Amino acid sequence: MKKVFLLPAGEARYELYCEPSEIEHPRRFGMAGRVFGRVRAIVAAEQGRRRERRGAGSGVEGWIAKVREGLVRGMTEWVSEQRLLWHLRHEISATLVFPDDLDSERASSIMRSTLQRDIDHHRIWMVVDGVAVIVFGPLFFFVPGPNLISWYFAAKTVGHWLAFQGARQGLSRVSWSTCESRGLTAVRQALTLPATERQHRLSAVSEELQLEHLVTFLERTVTA
Repeated sequence: MKKVFLLPAGEARYELYCEPSEIEHPRRFGMAGRVFGRVRAIVAAEQGRRRERRGAGSGVEGWIAKVREGLVRGMTEWVSEQRLLWHLRHEISATLVFPDDLDSERASSIMRSTLQRDIDHHRIWMVVDGVAVIVFGPLFFFVPGPNLISWYFAAKTVGHWLAFQGARQGLSRVSWSTCESRGLTAVRQALTLPATERQHRLSAVSEELQLEHLVTFLERTVTA
């Protein structure tokens, strides 16, 4: 049974979070598998070219190289944010771990409203990114190298579809149990501290909950 954490991300804001042990990219055959396989290959190639430029001591980069680097970084961060919903597609039961200053009914209500928000969000953006594939595909056809921009939006279109499926699965088909956590309440308290002290406290909570990437996720989410 998978654990899903209801993380405080502000005074009255929450985010659902997990750290699955599986590969972060969705395991899927067919079109989705081909798209993400192609994107992984392109990202690896771009990272290799970036290392080569640094090794050669080239300090000046053109705008195309900067755009490619930004897309690679953006895709990596975006994938990490979607992994919960991607993995929920295959779950039939899960445990919601929530701060112990909430009751289970309130925590479950927040979880369900968050999943509904995700359904609405990904439904819209898979259409928007799908249109971007159609627009940017021909537009960047003559740019040297793989059409990373077009593949970026193709991967996001597929990713939004998989996230939409995961949110719908979590809302309507997953059987949820609940579990209180004092550590998650400590997260809420830590968010009110100055930056250095906050990071130190969150690191301690991360070790307590055995969530390796918790601090990185919260710092990115809280400052977003």
